Amino acid sequence: MYKTLRLLICASVLCLAQAVQAQSIGNSPYSRYGLGELNTNLGNIRTAGMGGLGVSAGSSFHPNTANPALLYYNSITTFDVGVAGQYKTIKNSNQSQRDGDANLSNLTLAVPISKRWSSALSLRPYSTVDYQISSVQSLPGRQEAVIVNEYKGEGGISELNFGHGFRITNGLTVGASASYLFGTIIQESSSVVADTTVSDMNLQRVVYSERTRYSDLLFRAGANYRKKVTEKGYLSAGVVYDLSADLGAKRKTAYERRTLSDGSLGAPLLPDSVEGSVNVPASLRAGLSYDNGSNLTIGAELFTQDWSSYENLDGERELGNSYKVALGAEYTPNANAIDSYFERITYRGGLNYGKTPYTINGTEIKDMAVTGGLTFPIGRGSFYELYQLNTAFAYGRRGTTDNGLIAENYFQFSVGVTINSRWFIKRRIE
Repeated sequence: MYKTLRLLICASVLCLAQAVQAQSIGNSPYSRYGLGELNTNLGNIRTAGMGGLGVSAGSSFHPNTANPALLYYNSITTFDVGVAGQYKTIKNSNQSQRDGDANLSNLTLAVPISKRWSSALSLRPYSTVDYQISSVQSLPGRQEAVIVNEYKGEGGISELNFGHGFRITNGLTVGASASYLFGTIIQESSSVVADTTVSDMNLQRVVYSERTRYSDLLFRAGANYRKKVTEKGYLSAGVVYDLSADLGAKRKTAYERRTLSDGSLGAPLLPDSVEGSVNVPASLRAGLSYDNGSNLTIGAELFTQDWSSYENLDGERELGNSYKVALGAEYTPNANAIDSYFERITYRGGLNYGKTPYTINGTEIKDMAVTGGLTFPIGRGSFYELYQLNTAFAYGRRGTTDNGLIAENYFQFSVGVTINSRWFIKRRIE
């Protein structure tokens, strides 16, 4: 088992190392603004299936990265890896298109240090940029000529997180984590002028490109209190606070002449570079959940983050306040059932609704989704080992076609594996 686990971890690290260099979410126009489309799910596939619920809903068999205070409940070594993707329809008032993509979404290793202390190391996307927008308009004063403008962006920011959870007293746990944020965002805008009355035109594109590298530390603190309220019922309250951080930024810009097939027609013109920082605002997550200590968990959660004071390197403010409300639940009919495999499956569902940081043309961009998920046990499991196959999905809508804007109808899916293994125990019989 240990050789298999080590090989799986190494393979996942290598794959994810490649994935975080070129994150992709399948053309999301709103990722053009700020630091891109933010990943608000601090947890894993389990939390994704519950509408994003995780701050107060701890688990013994899934890494509790949504709230470092809940890491205490990971009393055995847990390895978790997941892949996420989505298929979406993007449309405005006149036309629509379909896009989709998938990528590794999380990699986590949680290890108990002592009876009161557990730690976890995880890697996940923090934000993602992936968009391509085109517009065509006539040249003023000459209707035979048109201007084709194109805007493209790719890349994103990844988060390497090291968290710790501690038990203070019965029911009360606290936690803290430090994250290293790093990544590169590339954005380009280009124009082509074409005259339909002129034949054999050697068309060229004039491209303005920005390549910005971000890196710095982000600190997070959490707490959770779980109390028995009935004979078989427990109530948990959790909170997570992300401290504000100044993210170091180095931007290189240049103008280029390119062919329509993106071939270079010479050295970059007017190259320039700027160094500075952008402020990542503080955020707050709070949640309540109820569980029966066995096979049922239900809860609600609120997330808020105010981006209205965020300024890019040009001093422009283009974002606003954001929030998300989530409801979720999970249920396992009978984890120890012998005669029915379906009773050992964990079933999840959830809802979430929120306002994104984007306000375009005076319109707030809202996001809403319904989620679900399943965890399939692999094999019978034992005191030393437990394998699980996790799935989650979400169907939602973001944005609107009003006021010349874009709406996204999306179907998101996730699949991954969780391995629970008791390390550091000397076995008498192999």
